[in-house]
Amino acid sequence: MQDAHVLLPDMSNCLSSLPSQVSRLGYFAVFDGHGGARASQFAAENLHHTLASKFPKSNADNLDKLIKKCLLDTFRQTDDDFLKKASSQKPAWKDGSTATCMLVVDNVLYVANLGDSRALPAHPQ
Repeated sequence: MQDAHVLLPDMSNCLSSLPSQVSRLGYFAVFDGHGGARASQFAAENLHHTLASKFPKSNADNLDKLIKKCLLDTFRQTDDDFLKKASSQKPAWKDGSTATCMLVVDNVLYVANLGDSRALPAHPQ
């Protein structure tokens, strides 16, 4: 099994503080590993902590823009951190992973993905 997932309906306890205009923060992610389970497990264990450290701390008129930047920076940082760890191993790890992440900020849903995994809205029949 090379896949991993994280379900945090209330992510607020991972942050030292939330902007006062944010009352609800949830995080849900799926990681589809390939070539081994280490990359997907690393992302499952670390991505939300990196997100929490980069999440906007204070009120801002451009909160939406800051959250989008936070998601991009979080994916980039998690990838960099895993690559450093993987390249330092003997032999170097060759694992990889896709990522699909949903962040719920009050009543707004942000979806971010990396690789060929996607989140699609359900279509009523």
